[in-house]
Amino acid sequence: MVNLTKLFLGLSAVAGALANPVGEAHNTTELSRRAGTPSSTGTHDGYYYSWWTDGGSDVTYTNLAGGSYSVVWSSGGNFVGGKGWNPGSAQNIAYSGTYSPNGNSYLAVYGWTRSPLIEYYVVENFGTYNPSSGGSLKGTVATDGDTYDIYTSQRVNQPSIDGTATFTQYWSVRRNKRTGGTVTMKNHFDKWASYGMPLGAHNYQIVATEGYYSSGSSQITVGQASGGDTGGGSSTTTTSSTSTPSGGSGGSCSAMWGQCGGQGWSGATCCSEGTCNYLNDWYSQCS
Repeated sequence: MVNLTKLFLGLSAVAGALANPVGEAHNTTELSRRAGTPSSTGTHDGYYYSWWTDGGSDVTYTNLAGGSYSVVWSSGGNFVGGKGWNPGSAQNIAYSGTYSPNGNSYLAVYGWTRSPLIEYYVVENFGTYNPSSGGSLKGTVATDGDTYDIYTSQRVNQPSIDGTATFTQYWSVRRNKRTGGTVTMKNHFDKWASYGMPLGAHNYQIVATEGYYSSGSSQITVGQASGGDTGGGSSTTTTSSTSTPSGGSGGSCSAMWGQCGGQGWSGATCCSEGTCNYLNDWYSQCS
């Protein structure tokens, strides 16, 4: 199987350091006009972004205003990039835009967790290669108006956010492609857990455009959505805790799998579902 796993080796250690301020006054950052936009991570206009390329593609990545970005690519090579949040969470993600691949490419919610080290995809659209063609089928989840097929695969001694490592990939692949809508991440996370696919402490989470020896273009806008789908009208159901949230100083509590504490954390310290569990000095999570 052609696997599009990204080699974000070392980028997390320099998050924010490589953000290019040029063009900020116009709410647009052009990272490069060379054959390949150099790899970088950081924040731009209120959103986290992550961009990685192996240098083999003629590809230009551009941070646009707010949660928007664009990618134009051609020829060989491997890349992935987009905007979102760091850390990620079981939030409702709204996205829209255009996506026109020619060949092997994905449009997906993409992220990582630690302890366990997991690379995950919720694939909304793809080019000529369906990622469900490989891996081990675990089941399905019905959410956001469609059915997603759930798979796992393993990467052995491959680069990751923690350097070279062996880790598992989680996949939810939408059967009917789309380029816009709401992705209810909690439904995927809960269903993964029911199939023995736990997540760890969240690292970044982006709506990513990815390409592998292909060509195309995309322009995507990312944001948070209120509400969310509780199962797409079929077999998947979700339940809510009736316990009273604890902790915090008022305001909204974190959702299940969301951050609720840690050194430097200024957000909610209570959980709307579950309890706030300490994972390390920098991260506590609702679970």
